[in-house]
Amino acid sequence: MSDQPGIHDKTFSQVSDERKKAAKQLGILFEVFPERKQAFEDLLRLCSDRDSEVREEAINSLEMVFPNVPDRELTWERFVNLTAYPSERVMKRGVNALIAVFPLMPDKTRAWNDLAGLVKSKSSMEDVSRGIVRRLPDVLPELPNQEQAWKDLLEMTVSDDSYVREKAASFLSMVFPEIPEDKKNDSWDELLELADASADSTVRALAAKSIEEVFPVLPEEKKDEAWEEVLELAGKTADQAMQKEILLALPSVFSSVPDKKVAWGDLFRLTGDESGAVRKQAVDTLVSVFPEMPDSILVWADFLRLTGARDDYVRDTAADTLSAVFPGLKDKDSVWEELLKLTGNEDEYVRRAAADTLSKVFPHVSDKNQAYSDLVQLTEKKDSYVLRRVVKTLASVYPQFFYKYETNEVEEEENKEGEIEEKEEGAEKWKHEIKKTELGGEEEKSKPAGFYKLASEKAAFVRRDAANSLGAFFPGKGEEREAKGEIEARGRREIESKQGRETETREPAFNLLKLTGDRDRYVRKDAAESFARAYPYLPDKKEVIEKLLSLIQDPDPQMRRGAIESLLAIYSRKAGGVQDIWSELLKMSGDRDTDVRKRATELISHVFPEVEEKSGVFFDLVKLSESQDSQLRKRAAELLPVAFIYTDNKQRAWNDLLRLSSVEDREVRKGAVLAIASGFADVPDKGRVWSDLIRLSNHSDSFVQRAATRALGPAFFHVPDKTRAWRDLQALIDSPYVYVRRYALRSLGRASLWRALRAENEAAYLFGFKEAVKYFKEAAETLVDTSLPELYSPFYESLLRILFSDSPERTASLESGRYFSKAVHEIRDLEENQELLEILEELAGLLQAAGNLTPGDLLAQKKLLEKCIAVFDRASGMLDALEEDFILVQKSMKKEYPRIGNVVLEQKLKETLSGIRYRARTACLQAKGTPTEKITCMVSQKVREWGFQDIDKDRKELYRQLDSLLNVLRAQVPYLPENQYFFEKLEDIRQEQDLLERYRRMGRLIGLIPGVRMPKTSGR
Repeated sequence: MSDQPGIHDKTFSQVSDERKKAAKQLGILFEVFPERKQAFEDLLRLCSDRDSEVREEAINSLEMVFPNVPDRELTWERFVNLTAYPSERVMKRGVNALIAVFPLMPDKTRAWNDLAGLVKSKSSMEDVSRGIVRRLPDVLPELPNQEQAWKDLLEMTVSDDSYVREKAASFLSMVFPEIPEDKKNDSWDELLELADASADSTVRALAAKSIEEVFPVLPEEKKDEAWEEVLELAGKTADQAMQKEILLALPSVFSSVPDKKVAWGDLFRLTGDESGAVRKQAVDTLVSVFPEMPDSILVWADFLRLTGARDDYVRDTAADTLSAVFPGLKDKDSVWEELLKLTGNEDEYVRRAAADTLSKVFPHVSDKNQAYSDLVQLTEKKDSYVLRRVVKTLASVYPQFFYKYETNEVEEEENKEGEIEEKEEGAEKWKHEIKKTELGGEEEKSKPAGFYKLASEKAAFVRRDAANSLGAFFPGKGEEREAKGEIEARGRREIESKQGRETETREPAFNLLKLTGDRDRYVRKDAAESFARAYPYLPDKKEVIEKLLSLIQDPDPQMRRGAIESLLAIYSRKAGGVQDIWSELLKMSGDRDTDVRKRATELISHVFPEVEEKSGVFFDLVKLSESQDSQLRKRAAELLPVAFIYTDNKQRAWNDLLRLSSVEDREVRKGAVLAIASGFADVPDKGRVWSDLIRLSNHSDSFVQRAATRALGPAFFHVPDKTRAWRDLQALIDSPYVYVRRYALRSLGRASLWRALRAENEAAYLFGFKEAVKYFKEAAETLVDTSLPELYSPFYESLLRILFSDSPERTASLESGRYFSKAVHEIRDLEENQELLEILEELAGLLQAAGNLTPGDLLAQKKLLEKCIAVFDRASGMLDALEEDFILVQKSMKKEYPRIGNVVLEQKLKETLSGIRYRARTACLQAKGTPTEKITCMVSQKVREWGFQDIDKDRKELYRQLDSLLNVLRAQVPYLPENQYFFEKLEDIRQEQDLLERYRRMGRLIGLIPGVRMPKTSGR
């Protein structure tokens, strides 16, 4: 039983540390105290303590026990009063407590009035008003009277504090949908007035942005009139930022307009507006909304007309869009004719876009032979590069056009090289081979051999053609391409002839093998890839593998490289002889030729998973980790964690890993400690394992420190001497290394969960659980850099609130959604995100399940906690890698960036911009068919224009274009609770002063866009 009288006496101690400790104990043990009222009064009194740290601890404890306090209204009042205390940390803790307990308040209207009053009061400190307004998305969904919230937010938009004004304006779209239907027209007028007449330009822009979100929920009879009002406002305003926000909202607004034909006409007229910004956004909107137009013929005609527009952007965008519009048209032949005409356009970009679209339209043309002939004739007549490119593309896809094109290409290249006599002889041979191919039957069999002979005598480009073409000769290749819908059905005679060719494949197969040893590395690469495609159709795979293995030992380095490239290309589960390949790789790893060792290194990770006898592979990898070749050491070390599982002698393997964790090569140390962290549970001597992990937590290598300290949490469950282990962890929290402290605290949290699982009564269980939450929270707060993902502390805090809430089901629904929303965005743009998302869904499901447990059912609570621990254990590898990525990025920034000059900075910024464009294109593809498609692809289109020549001269423009996109995102993405994390990251970018870091963060933010929550009405 807890010593409540002793803790009560400590609250009157003259020593502040004792009062602080008493405040913490009151929170942890509150539910098990026999006199809760006394404990409640002690906490209220400590909230007014003369020492600020004691006040903070008392606030924390009151927030934790709020569901079970005797008087919630009195506690709320105390929190409100604390926001006036002259200590920044106490004020912030008071604000956070108000937001956290708001959902549990019985009178939410009164509580809202208090919060709104604190924001609007001129006597409130800036930290209070800003702290509350920033967290309003957590409060607004809980408020029953949304009409009052709308009025209060409008009043906040005229606050003296610009931050409050902007935040309040941005939250209007959250409240509008819940306003009563008969009041929405008035609220719409108030929103338009705010966008038109506010003294704050940012507020005007944010109000304009809200138009997109509120328009879909307007009464249906109001929408046509509202569309005209929106266009009128965009046309009359002199505020470019506000105008831009309105224009950016047009695609979403268009989706809700009843009369789309009229709205389409309005947008089309805007493409001829005097303002370039209006024209640009008008055509972008047309591109976004055309799928919603029922009249596809009108859409096609309008975009064709726009390819002749005087504005370059309008003209080029319209040309780009043609390829997306044509699938909706029935008469593809007329489309083909119109595109042929468009290839003669004066604008080069339009010609290129038309040519690209021709390739996409061709499969739908009724008479392909005639269309191809027309295209060839037009190409010869105009001598057009873009048309030649189309001809080449079609020839590569359609076999009936292939040989004719290849003949012309080879002859053209030979003319350029001046090989007149050889050209005439080679052309005759080539034509002879093609003739035999066209005749079919037995004559076709000799084609690859002749083809190879010709190729071997020609320049590298001919040999590359041979390497590519030979891969298409083997049986089954045609069928595979047909299955992909790339060619028309073949005739019966050709299909039958393949049966006769099957036995004749050895010669071309070994011709390809010869090309894999070619002196030109591109020829080798193409030959290896062709060989990989043909490999499944070869009759004698074993002989081929043996041949490749023998070529690995060839005295010619080129042949050795070619053989390795071919093995890399064809390796599959059906290849067979994996053990032999592994043995050969070990020999190759000692080859004197650097390229051979490099190829062996590339092959190791491909072959390892299929080696039948893995028990000895670990020790092979240990030897390779000590090789003289750095890349080989790195690749072998990367495989150590997986190989450790299969070794029979775990103790010997453990000793090798400990030795490797202190070698000179950091990559080897990294692989070794990762194997140690993941494999400790399989080592027999758990006591020694614990001692080794403690020792490694003080290693000179920071990565080894982190990995070893992280492993202590799971290892605690296995160590026999728990008392000693607990003392070791307590000692580590005083480490001078911040990450050691962080992971030691997290390990103490895991150890406390172990204590909770072994509790014999609810009081002991609650004590262990609360202690764990405390340690997880302290671990999360050890770092100043909040960009590091934290998934443990929020989860267990949510679980604790659910289990000891007055309404567990409701709390579970709220906490589960919040946790998943925040966590899913943390990993949205990272590798393995799908698997991590599944883990997070499982964790959110466990939070939801916690709300269904019977209060007081200790056994059920323990079982649920065991499941939670098991899920985190299963995901530990991915979560650790996730954290390491963030840590290394931050370290490299701190170490490298201050030392780089303008030249390097420009290069890094250009690389970052290139990455942003790639990520935006990827995000656009990922969002196809989802409600975020429109905004994601719009972002992709915008960042495509980003660039600079001189960082000093263009610095202002670099800041401007980034701020512009941030404003667009802030305007387009709805302010919903699920999107809170997105807006936090957006705000981080706005606050960041360093230009390069701003763009890097922008790249990560773009990766989050496909995951934001959008209203269903905004999707296509």
